[in-house]
Amino acid sequence: MTPRFFAYRPTRLRAVLAAVAVMGTALGLAGLARAGLGSPTASARGVAGLALGVAFAWLAWRLRPRTGYGVRVDLAGAELAGPIDGRIERLLWGHIAAVRQVGRWAPRWEVTLTDGTHRELPRALFSDPSVFADLGRVLSRPEGPSGASA
Repeated sequence: MTPRFFAYRPTRLRAVLAAVAVMGTALGLAGLARAGLGSPTASARGVAGLALGVAFAWLAWRLRPRTGYGVRVDLAGAELAGPIDGRIERLLWGHIAAVRQVGRWAPRWEVTLTDGTHRELPRALFSDPSVFADLGRVLSRPEGPSGASA
C-alpha cells in the first residue's frame, strides 16, 4: 500500500464559524452600545455576544489548513491529527476493530478500536465529498501484506 494523506480542509465549516463570529461580535457591540444608554441587562448580553464571537473566531482560526493536518494511512495503520489541538494519534491496523459511516445529516466515519473506544472523522473536515468517501474506503479495506491484522 502506498502511503496516502487525506488533508483536513474545512473551508465551509470555517466560513460558517467566521460568519457566526461576526454576528456574535455585532450583537456584543450592539449590547454594549445599549448598556451606555442605561439598559440594565444590555452589558451582560454585550459581553456574552463578544465572548461567543471570540470563541467562534478562535475555532475558525484553529481549523485553518496546516502541514500534516489530516489523516495519513500506510501499511502499519493510520495517523489521525486532532482537528483542534493537532495532536497526532497513531492507530495500528490491529487496533482498529471496525470502520463505519454514521450520521445522516452530518456524516462521519466512526473508527471503533479494539478497546471499545471510538474516533470520529466528520465530513465537515474535508472539502470534497470524494476525498471523504475515499478515506472511508481506504480505512475499511487496508491493502498490502499486513491486511487488517498487522
